[in-house]
Amino acid sequence: MILTTEINTIDRGQISNNAVHQQFEDIFLFDNFSKSLEQFERRLYQVTFNKLLSISPAGRQENGISFIQSALFLYLALMAISTEVDHFTRVEIENCLNYEGSKINKMNILREIISWLPNSNRNMKFRWTFRLILNSETPVSQEFVEDSATVRLHVTHLNDTKHPDVISNTLNRIIEKDSGGTMHNTFEEDDMLKEICSILLTTMYIRPRWRSAPTVLNGTRAFYDTSESNQHPVRMIRINDVMQYAALDEWDSDAIEISYGIPNLTILLLVPRGYSLKNLTKIMTYTNIRDITTKMRKLRVAATLPIYTLRMTLLLPEKLKAMGMSRLTEINNSNRCNIIRLSHAVQRLMFWAEAGRNAFKDDGIEWDEAPDIEFVVNRPYLFYLRWKNITLINGNFVL
Repeated sequence: MILTTEINTIDRGQISNNAVHQQFEDIFLFDNFSKSLEQFERRLYQVTFNKLLSISPAGRQENGISFIQSALFLYLALMAISTEVDHFTRVEIENCLNYEGSKINKMNILREIISWLPNSNRNMKFRWTFRLILNSETPVSQEFVEDSATVRLHVTHLNDTKHPDVISNTLNRIIEKDSGGTMHNTFEEDDMLKEICSILLTTMYIRPRWRSAPTVLNGTRAFYDTSESNQHPVRMIRINDVMQYAALDEWDSDAIEISYGIPNLTILLLVPRGYSLKNLTKIMTYTNIRDITTKMRKLRVAATLPIYTLRMTLLLPEKLKAMGMSRLTEINNSNRCNIIRLSHAVQRLMFWAEAGRNAFKDDGIEWDEAPDIEFVVNRPYLFYLRWKNITLINGNFVL
């Protein structure tokens, strides 16, 4: 149950009945939020994977291509937008999110979740931003602008009469600023040739540091893309730490969860024992992460992992339609841009799975404790970056 550990134990002798009722109501709201978020995450994963699978290179139709996404941040942005759209569009969004609530309840949840997210520190760089950019014809209430500011959704208007090249450059500068200068050239001039109504931008940059200093292995190791005969040389690290582990025999897979330097931040890896992700990806469209984590036990694991950085630009309008939100992206002569309609929606993410500055170079001497098991991640896998008990980002890693 999300966030219930954050809610103080109720002492009926010290607080009023109203306060007791409010805390129980908060628990109920957060529990509903957690369940609906998990469902939304699975739907977005399925839609994204299927889309990228359809454009993957020949011979890789089992695994598709690497990607990352954040169902959490898209969910929060859509929940905020649902408080301003027309009735039928709001119902459509709520049906997709599987969450109904008053405007007050939605804003309260948004504030609580956003305040609960981790902050950047010496062990993690974490930047994220929501932006809703409207053309000059699209009206929004002042209440929505003010409420959005409290949940860090930046609502601004754009002079859409300018040349498409100017508009794309403006949007690129916004994303570059939001990402701390790490993300460039998100939009091209051609992207702005269609009519601009509302543009939703969600940006995330996350670069965590491992809890246990990894060892950068000498040379390269083989990473098997689709079969034992189809391998690529990659740089890898070895992390020897106490981890959560589960043998998922019924899925012919294994799971490990590795801790980062910031408490409560982990990465869960689901690794097939063969070279195909087909079975696992299907399973994870109907399986809750909790069904896996409850099976895990602590062991000292020496895990060998590839080093990489993923940069992803997800175009969202078609994905939103596939998930049942056609009204939000529908632009026609009857409504044009006099109400919120997403003509453009982009999620831009960057995730580092690197050695880090605290890593050691491989000198051939093993200094760490002897592990209970050795685990080599040398094939495509699914990953979930977890903050406490929710997923910040997830995706697939495939070479």
